[in-house]
Amino acid sequence: KCPLTGHRFGSHVMLPVLVLALALQRSPADCSRRALLRRAATAGLANAAALSGGPARAIVNGDSVSDAEAAATGSVGLWIDLSGCSVCRKDKPATCSGTLVAPTLVLSARHCLDTPRMLNGTLERVVFGSDMFGAGASRDVVAVKSTSDYGIETAGNDLILLKLSSPAPKEWRVVELPLGLLPSKEEQEEARRKGSPFYPDGLGFPSLATYGYGQQSTKGTTDPAAYSAGQLRRLGVSVQTEIRPWAAGFLTKPVDRNTGTCAGDSGGGALAFVQDPKGRGIRQFLVGVQAVASLPCEENQQVFVNPAAFSEFLLQASRDLGSPLQPTINWREYS
Repeated sequence: KCPLTGHRFGSHVMLPVLVLALALQRSPADCSRRALLRRAATAGLANAAALSGGPARAIVNGDSVSDAEAAATGSVGLWIDLSGCSVCRKDKPATCSGTLVAPTLVLSARHCLDTPRMLNGTLERVVFGSDMFGAGASRDVVAVKSTSDYGIETAGNDLILLKLSSPAPKEWRVVELPLGLLPSKEEQEEARRKGSPFYPDGLGFPSLATYGYGQQSTKGTTDPAAYSAGQLRRLGVSVQTEIRPWAAGFLTKPVDRNTGTCAGDSGGGALAFVQDPKGRGIRQFLVGVQAVASLPCEENQQVFVNPAAFSEFLLQASRDLGSPLQPTINWREYS
């Protein structure tokens, strides 16, 4: 079948502390991986641009995002209360980013919980809207499950599932976790025999869209007067290392010059747009969760955790939180 169209990574939570922030062209009938991703990505990013309402630039020169685009991409902000922190500003929360993966579940970075805890901070609620400080809806976080709860201390284990007090607003779209999209090591020979577009290179090196509520500049990571987190923006990133189901993470860099991710973007999703195997349009997949990025924030590099490498954790933790996730796609559907 062929679609119709062509060890922990570190801390990058935004903490407004007083001194430091802790810191290919083919034919239309082609079924190649590049064709699947290129045509789908073009359509997906065109949709995002239309939803944004305009080309205005925002945080670290990323594209500003409307409430409609935030909802369409399942993007949410994590509000971390710092009233118990003795070295933090009291008038601003710490911020992280996340993605809605079930009506009552958000996937984000584990250090968005661990780092604030060291400062007596509390991951209090999830905010829905392009402006975390606007009048958007929010839901309390009532339970959490992290990789550490299951004894997962391997490299790249920077994932956490948050259980919300009630379902997200109906406008917010649940983003698919493509836990079976790529063949495993054990399935490589079968994928070769079946002519899978994901053999031998997996997803290859595509461009992805990432979303986050982070700082507008590097200065905001150390200067309280320059604090500017809380506004959602979109950034195109180019994958630099392979995305594989057995690889804990992958490296990216911004597509455009003078752009980058910054403190507060931790936990934000990297989305891939892939054509549906039955020709039902474009599927939006969450293929990465931002764990860390280099400084300065402009023209930096990012490391994303690959959720598929932690599928057992995600399936078990979601069951334990009462909202079981289910695999929704399999690479064999594209063969």
